[in-house]
Amino acid sequence: MPLSGVSLLDTKHLSHQDLQLIFSRSDLIREPLLASQRIQAWESSTPRRPVVCCLFFEPSTRTRMSFQMAAYRLGLEVLTMELSSGSSLSKGETYADTVLNFAAMNPDLMVVRYGNSPELDALLPNLNLPVINAGSGTMAHPTQGLLDAYTLLREWGSLRDRRVLIFGDVAHSRVAQSNFDLLSRLGAKIGICAPPMYRPQQTPDGVSEQFDDLDQGLEWADAVMGLRIQLERHDTSAQREFAAQEYHANWGLSAQRLKKLKSDAIILHPGPINHGVEFAPEVMQDSRCRVLAQVTNGVVIRAALLSLLLQLKLDQKSLEFPKVSGVESGRA
Repeated sequence: MPLSGVSLLDTKHLSHQDLQLIFSRSDLIREPLLASQRIQAWESSTPRRPVVCCLFFEPSTRTRMSFQMAAYRLGLEVLTMELSSGSSLSKGETYADTVLNFAAMNPDLMVVRYGNSPELDALLPNLNLPVINAGSGTMAHPTQGLLDAYTLLREWGSLRDRRVLIFGDVAHSRVAQSNFDLLSRLGAKIGICAPPMYRPQQTPDGVSEQFDDLDQGLEWADAVMGLRIQLERHDTSAQREFAAQEYHANWGLSAQRLKKLKSDAIILHPGPINHGVEFAPEVMQDSRCRVLAQVTNGVVIRAALLSLLLQLKLDQKSLEFPKVSGVESGRA
């Protein structure tokens, strides 16, 4: 079990064997998790339940609740603190001091979400306990990348030569960064489409196509992923100049543009969705939309990661490891 006791801070450090293990464990626990069962996930001789400590320096809905739900389904103790307000940060405490204080309370694993912070980038790999990055600045969101890949694998079986278009605020998206790495290593061809101010200055690793016209990108794609406009990461002038209605007309997945997609295409979005900006309200009702499936798979992936990093012994009586299709045929 190569992931035991280590941290997950970026997808780039995951090997082919790691990905195989994560997706296999996700398939193993998926059915009981979705049946709302609690899985016995530690040795009966263990004196206490493992404790997961979730620290969110930035607001979150899906990721925070997904980790909490995953921990609950595994029968773990979970403590969560939303640090964007109501903490000692308002008194001048640094991010690093906050993390070190929580680490000193001796949790078994920490989940941390934060903005661009070189001090945390340097600190987290050196803590003496496993840490999961729940989103860091514009750099990485490894669990979102894993659940996106898992969602596509469950639809297609393999990502080999599948075309995935990522459109929207690509330059400021940590989700995009993790997907560029994972999806390309699993064999997908990745295209991006964004207005000039939201486009990376250099073509990211893993990206094979760039589109200046969203209609062309939609016709090319087997799956599309919309990204939220990350106004909180833009400078003040860019925030003032942003016009939602104009953006949607030129760069959003409108009801009319849904017709450009293939009949069996897949629609994804990491959330939160700004309706009328990157997605028209009709998108969520489209039969090709898998946004809520992503949310469900987020609980499964995060439960799998918690069980692996904490070296939990699952009850094997009702569980069986299936073979995961798709990973072997990729380039991971």
